[in-house]
Formats: sequence, C-alpha cells, structure tokens
Amino acid sequence: MRREDTVVAPMPTFVAPVHPSQWEHQDTRVEPFPAPGAGGTARAVQPATRMVPVVPLPRPAPTPTPALPPPSVPTQEAVVTHGKIVVVFGCRGGAGATTLAVNIGATLARSGKSTCLVDLDLQLGDVFVALDLEPSTSVAKLAREANTIDGAALRRRLQRHDSGLHALTQVGRLDDIDPQLAERMPALLATLCEHFEYVVVDGIRDFGDHALAALDMADRIALVVTQDVPAIRRATRVVDLFRKLGYSERKIQLVVNRHVQRSVVSEVEIERALGLPIFARVRNDYRRMSAALDDGALLHDIARGCGVTQDVECLAGVLTSEPRAPQKCQQAPKKGLFSRLLSRGDK
Repeated sequence: MRREDTVVAPMPTFVAPVHPSQWEHQDTRVEPFPAPGAGGTARAVQPATRMVPVVPLPRPAPTPTPALPPPSVPTQEAVVTHGKIVVVFGCRGGAGATTLAVNIGATLARSGKSTCLVDLDLQLGDVFVALDLEPSTSVAKLAREANTIDGAALRRRLQRHDSGLHALTQVGRLDDIDPQLAERMPALLATLCEHFEYVVVDGIRDFGDHALAALDMADRIALVVTQDVPAIRRATRVVDLFRKLGYSERKIQLVVNRHVQRSVVSEVEIERALGLPIFARVRNDYRRMSAALDDGALLHDIARGCGVTQDVECLAGVLTSEPRAPQKCQQAPKKGLFSRLLSRGDK
C-alpha cells in the first residue's frame, strides 16, 4: 500500500478549560496539534464566542402594603350607643333641681342600673356637696382622655357613692378648664354612655356651649319649675328656645317641684302657658329636702317611705320609661291673676 493511500482519521479538537475569572479575556482557542500530514504547523482558528457569566435579573420591588386608616375619633356628632342621657334643667336657681338630680341618680343606682351623675355647673356645682364626696378628677381632665380610656379605668377615676352612684364634677379645679372643653363634651358623654346605662346631667340652667352639648344629646330633659310667676315666665322662654332648637316635645318632660294643691299658679295655667303637660309632681317638703342637702344624705336614707321620697322615685321611673304622647293641655275657663301677669312678660 502506498503512503498516499493511507487515510488517517483526524484527531478531535477541543477547547482548553479556562477558569471563570478569565472569561472576559479569553478571545481565541487553539488546536494544540494538527492532524498527521498537515505539515506540523499549528494554526489559529477563528475567535471563539466570548463566554459571559449569567447575571440574575433583578427581582421586582415588593408592592407596599397600604396603611390602615387611623381609628375613628368621636366628634360632636358622636352617637350614644348604649346608655341614655337625662338632663335635669332648673328654670331658675333655688328650684331644687340639684336635689332632684342627686336623688334620681341614686334611685336608679339602687335599682341595679349603672348610673353616672355629671355636674356641669363647672364653677359652683353642688352635686358633691349633696353626696358628701370629694372629687378625685375633673370633667376637663376626663374629657381629654375620653377617646382612649377603658371602662375599668373610667370607674376608678370617678367617685362612687354608697348607693352605687358614680359622680363627676369640675368644682375645685377651675384652673384645669381649657378652651376645647365644649368641643370635647360630646365625646365625654358618649364614652360615659358606653359604660353606664344612665347618665344624669345636673347644673344646666342656660344655653352655653357646655349646656348645648348635653341638651343636644339628651334622651330626656326634665324641665323643673315651681309654682311661682318668675319660674313660669322663665320656663316659657326656655321652652320657646327648645322649640327653636328643634327639640321634640316628647323629649321635654315638665316637672313641678315643691308642688302644693292650693297655689296662686295652678297646674292648668302652667300647662296653658308652656303648652306642655305636667309629667310629674314632687310635693313640697322643704324640711326634709333641706335636711338631706345639709347632711349630704339622700332622701331614701333619712325619709324612707315618706311622700316626697316616693314622688322622687316615681319621677325616676317616668324619666327612664318610654315617653308617653303629650296630652292636650286643659284650657282655663277665664284668665286669672297669673294669666294677666304673664301677658305682661317679656316676649
């Protein structure tokens, strides 16, 4: 056989291994040995494809979780969710409204109803005098914490009477009153109603900012009058303002305190002047009423079973029961002395 007829299979070419750190600089590859009969000369081949390490793609940024809305804060439109508010409105000083408010609250507490009595006569209120208590906090301070305080802490701040009645006042802490108190009053009353079945409010005798907050939220307004001309004249103006404020007549309950059967100002004339029926009467027992106030005691404690005590207990039931429809007021057959005096009053 001739040499020229010999067929030699070419050796396979291969790429020399390169360390990854040299990938960026490796541009060519070389066949180490040519096949036999190729002249023994090494030849360069075309540049090989450049090898680039795989770089992972960046991950998409996580979608931010939307922030939760802040908890709602009660405002002036706060709604009473549980308890009921009873405002005792004295048409004039000395009408006995505070004595009634204290004994109404104590009657409800003794009957097993959780009750809080709030004195909104911020400067000269007598609720704590009537109960013989010393205040441990103030209306203004509690109003600032109304949105955050819980039921247990609330009861610890309030003073508790032996009857089970809780009470709150501002008297003695006038330097603690701030300009925002009237704005915070609805939130305070709403908080009290969340933890008490009844909130009795005393010390309201006008239409100031603090009073309006309580009157607007009240479920009942006990309008306390006495059988005398100045009290009825003032009550006439009060009722007129109630109507202008849009208060329903079912919300207003007329109470005659220190009632006597024979009076110059009769019940018929009172109903005719005010356009409201009399819902309750508390008989005149000035001696026992004064003794209770002077001793810091309740009527139930010093005059249990007496007529005036029974009247107050009946009044508490009237104020906390479902309101009855206003009755048509009786008309006096003719104008008497009171009617003539009233016609000269301020309009």
